[in-house]
Amino acid sequence: MQYSLFSRLRRFVAGDSEGGALVEMAVTLPLVMLIMTGIFSFSSVLYQKLQLAEAVSNAGHYLATARGDTDPCATAIAAVKNSAPGLLAKNITVTLTQAGAGLPTSCPTTSTSSTLVAGSNVTVQASYPTGLALYGSSYANINLGSQISEVVQ
Repeated sequence: MQYSLFSRLRRFVAGDSEGGALVEMAVTLPLVMLIMTGIFSFSSVLYQKLQLAEAVSNAGHYLATARGDTDPCATAIAAVKNSAPGLLAKNITVTLTQAGAGLPTSCPTTSTSSTLVAGSNVTVQASYPTGLALYGSSYANINLGSQISEVVQ
């Protein structure tokens, strides 16, 4: 039994269930794709935050054990910038501080004789500017940050 195009169209409009799933999919698919794209955009920013936190953690652990290095501060800054392959190294801002009796508040980054005193606290802070973009439109400028404090051994 063959149906003509007109009879198929009449049954579809009259309430027959043929094609109902297609219409439902056509209505909901754009909304689902919009939600999925938003999830991927947020996931990208979260991944950048995790990379920055891991890089800062690596530098903090290095500073806690690197008293024998001739310039541990410069090495730690390089470690932060090299430990996050998904981030642009030139955009990462790193601040190193050490606290303790008679110690300077900032760790020198260009000297060749940086010293870390056992028992002092060393703090590594890093920030990274990023943005949240969806379908080519930028919605937010975000400055990701991470910090860790370690005791020099």
